[in-house]
Amino acid sequence: MKKDILPTDNLNIDSISKQYKHGKIKANREITASFYPGQIAAVIGHNGAGKTTLLNQIIGVVKPDGGDITYQGCSLLKHPRLARDFVSMMPQLHAPLTGVTLRQSIEAILHIRCVTEKSGKSIIDQILSDLDIAQWANQSGDKLSGGLQRLTSFAMAVVCPTPIILLDEPTNDIDPVRRKRVWKYMKTLAQNGHIVVVVTHNLLEVEQYADRFLLFEHGKLIKNAPISDLNQQFPSSTLTAIVNDSSIIKDAPVSFEIKYLEEEACVVLTLSSEQVLEAVDWVLKMIEQGKISDYRLSTTSLDVTYGGMTNEQ
Repeated sequence: MKKDILPTDNLNIDSISKQYKHGKIKANREITASFYPGQIAAVIGHNGAGKTTLLNQIIGVVKPDGGDITYQGCSLLKHPRLARDFVSMMPQLHAPLTGVTLRQSIEAILHIRCVTEKSGKSIIDQILSDLDIAQWANQSGDKLSGGLQRLTSFAMAVVCPTPIILLDEPTNDIDPVRRKRVWKYMKTLAQNGHIVVVVTHNLLEVEQYADRFLLFEHGKLIKNAPISDLNQQFPSSTLTAIVNDSSIIKDAPVSFEIKYLEEEACVVLTLSSEQVLEAVDWVLKMIEQGKISDYRLSTTSLDVTYGGMTNEQ
């Protein structure tokens, strides 16, 4: 049974600041926020906005110039060893895997966490199954594809989950099917009472899976809100269509505001209420022609509104 969550179980960031290169680059500027057990918090923003710096300060790799980070009534800055007990992190770059197999890489984490070999085998088998990577378990890490190396790093970060889990771009280079498995795994961790903090640029995934988002711009936290707030703040509709042929953009009615997202192989249409029926009719015609494979209609997505919430265009 899940334990009761107390206020002290929150991860609290209080006025954290960090400057690099003798104060010329302000990576974080007076960041104050709380992260809660049972939630996935997505940290988003442009490159260099200060997202990874925040994660590195939480785990103790980078020391802030001011402020404090507390968990269970303890300062992780004053007691950095506690950060290693409370926090695990998947870095932006995958762990070096040369000379060890995928299974051995995960196994090493269990040894560090003092999990017995007997218990460890079943734990590893389960996570290999959950992520659908068992067929590569005995393959050397340096022979794995980029996506499989990312999945290995993810497994290493979560196989023996600490109360606080930090994940930096966890779905980069991963195929769409296993991306869903990664997010499902994160959801399970959150439901079991863990604090899950994810840095990502994939805003469609944020909208679909995260509970709240924190938007960074030039070192500042400029927005911290539940995903559900987006529906109230941006009442227009969004139609997201999975495309087989990107040339359909040229065929779309000129009245539509349309954007092609190459990484997700989809188009996103921002629609007024009067345009919804016309847009659905157009998508159904494209499906008949084999140019679109699926679509989803929702209120305006974070991906579309991102430019409006920052100075980034």
